[in-house]
Amino acid sequence: MKKFIKQFDIVLSVFCSVVFCLVALGQIYLPDKVVFFDGNEKTTLYEVFTVNKTDDSVMSVSTNGTENSVAEASLLGIIPVRTVKAENGERKYVNVSGDIIGICLYTDGLLIVGVEDVVTEDGNVSPATVCGLQTGDIITQVNDEKVVSVADFSQYITNSKGNSVSITAVRDNKTLYFSLTPAYCESEDKYRCGLWLRDSTAGIGTMTFVDPESGVFAALGHSICDSETQSVLTVGDGDILTATVTGITKGEKGATGQLLGSFADKTLGELIENNEFGVYGTYSENDELTGELMAVATQTEIKAGDAQILCNIDGNGVKYYDIEIEKISYSAEKQSRSMVIEITDDELLNTTGGIVQGMSGSPIVQDGMLIGAVTHVFLNDPTRGYAIFAETMIDTADSIIDVEKR
Repeated sequence: MKKFIKQFDIVLSVFCSVVFCLVALGQIYLPDKVVFFDGNEKTTLYEVFTVNKTDDSVMSVSTNGTENSVAEASLLGIIPVRTVKAENGERKYVNVSGDIIGICLYTDGLLIVGVEDVVTEDGNVSPATVCGLQTGDIITQVNDEKVVSVADFSQYITNSKGNSVSITAVRDNKTLYFSLTPAYCESEDKYRCGLWLRDSTAGIGTMTFVDPESGVFAALGHSICDSETQSVLTVGDGDILTATVTGITKGEKGATGQLLGSFADKTLGELIENNEFGVYGTYSENDELTGELMAVATQTEIKAGDAQILCNIDGNGVKYYDIEIEKISYSAEKQSRSMVIEITDDELLNTTGGIVQGMSGSPIVQDGMLIGAVTHVFLNDPTRGYAIFAETMIDTADSIIDVEKR
């Protein structure tokens, strides 16, 4: 009997420790807000936490008059964990794509991607460094005139004849002012300032969805960054165009593969925003929307397990491919990496080796709803990668709509 009691105490201690850890994790990682649709008053998160809406208590009233109720989150529906905000939501529907698009982005200003010395008859000098400019700065004006291309900037430097020019630049969202004095390069017979600049970029990616009501599209699920500075490129102008897959470089451990493609002449839409959650803009072909209309799932409706992605990898149209959702994170940090997914479809694995460049933005569907989009691949395992919640991309698209309305 004593042996049984001792074993029971050990089992009970382990059980209590597990429960304590789960409750602590729930208090940290459960979302602050849960949206309930279609009159539902109960949902499950992480498969072990139950969230029940409490109708008799109102936490707040939104600006449109909607009451936000209190919901109680509990472990296995028994042990209280924390209180969250509960909202009655109206289900969102979008046209889900998965097709390849060409992306042409022209920066808002000129991004400094490098600084070098200018060789003069008196030795090497760096006019850019002397005046205080740095890699990653964005030049917006020269002599109080807006500059939109590298050619424009070069003309200002040539016309300076060695006299100083005023530079307006943005660094960490702050506007700074500099006085730059170009140096004469004997070997090139012209004035130079020692700056490497970028004013545009282009590539292919995958369209995630188009909101049929607003005409706003979303693609990629992550930002377009400069390859050298890793700075997020600000949008001055840009378009998305039809594109065709022309080949595939298969991904393997330690080497990221990619879809190879070419742009067609037809413009599909205009770029407005490039941020950590993807590229967004207005879709100009609303009358020709071809993607299937699907409901958008909230992050709390997503389950670990089987799902599918939509992508066009061979130029023969969008197809469904099987994946598995390994992990779901509700953390507010790194929202473009809210899910860990694994490609399980043999056809896709044999063709691409897993996730490759160009597949970013591929929609993820589970239980007939859009739940997210592919964003990143694991360098050491191309069969696995990260994904963003569709809800995050929808919220971003809605915020763009609000800004455009103003």
